[in-house]
Amino acid sequence: MKRLSLILAMIMLFTVLSVGASAEWAPKQPITIMNHVAAGGGMDLYTRKWVELAAKYTDATFVVDNNDGASGLTAGEWVMDQDADGYTVFALAPTYIDAVIQSELDCSTYVDGFQYIYNLMADPYCVLVPINPEAGNPTFDTFEELVEWAKTNKLTLSEPNYGAKYIDAVQVFDEVGVDFQAISYGGAKKNFAALLGGQAIASVGNPGDTSKYEVKALVVGSTERLAGLPDVPTYAELGYSEKLDGIWMWRGYAVKAGTPDEMIAWFQDLCDQISADPEWIEYMNNQLIAVRTDRTEAFTQIVEDEVTSTIDVLK
Repeated sequence: MKRLSLILAMIMLFTVLSVGASAEWAPKQPITIMNHVAAGGGMDLYTRKWVELAAKYTDATFVVDNNDGASGLTAGEWVMDQDADGYTVFALAPTYIDAVIQSELDCSTYVDGFQYIYNLMADPYCVLVPINPEAGNPTFDTFEELVEWAKTNKLTLSEPNYGAKYIDAVQVFDEVGVDFQAISYGGAKKNFAALLGGQAIASVGNPGDTSKYEVKALVVGSTERLAGLPDVPTYAELGYSEKLDGIWMWRGYAVKAGTPDEMIAWFQDLCDQISADPEWIEYMNNQLIAVRTDRTEAFTQIVEDEVTSTIDVLK
């Protein structure tokens, strides 16, 4: 009788171990990461760096692809058309959400059709002006100077598109009590060409833009000053609402709803390892971006807040 009980116990233990073993997910084919931006865009560069570092921690093969059509909507549609088997990952940022809402697409499909499994970063927004403005345009050394000037003059902002940065501009200048006119130039390069060419007074962008273009930041939406921009104050330091220091651009990964939980857990663990990698941290610091490790619940809330604020502003 004791022997029979021992045999039954061993069978149960073997069953539990077998179930646990089967729950361990490992890729059996390449995983495609589809970017919502063109090659060379922000999320494309970060994804390729992520894949480079992933080789330290996994033998999995990743294929990075790009589809920036319709502001990234075609990339989202492509991912939704694939099987929810764990071999397709969507690399996205707020511009995708903005495009869904501006196109008046069904959020229950184009937003809720994904599981938002990992946010990698917080890229704060800042107000940018030319270092050497065109003749006839004013020069600003501080954000307060820009605000005072805009109270009696027409403030024109250049923007890459009527998306996340435009929404940030609305929130910022509503808070400081300044009206403005925004002009969309359909992309970062055209946007900064217009700004540096004197077609606008200022723009809302990210800290990394200061190293790419002849622009300087007057204020940054961060909870503390950035190490790479030590002379640039936060909104709270200037006496404005602390909520402005919590407006930043997220970038992360999603999968089609219904993707196996085991794959998601495997991918998230890999993201955790890369996020803690000194090379990744240094890379992000050089881009003036804060590393984040938001998993499904927190990342989903970030996306939901993005949807709400986008709809409110665009209305």
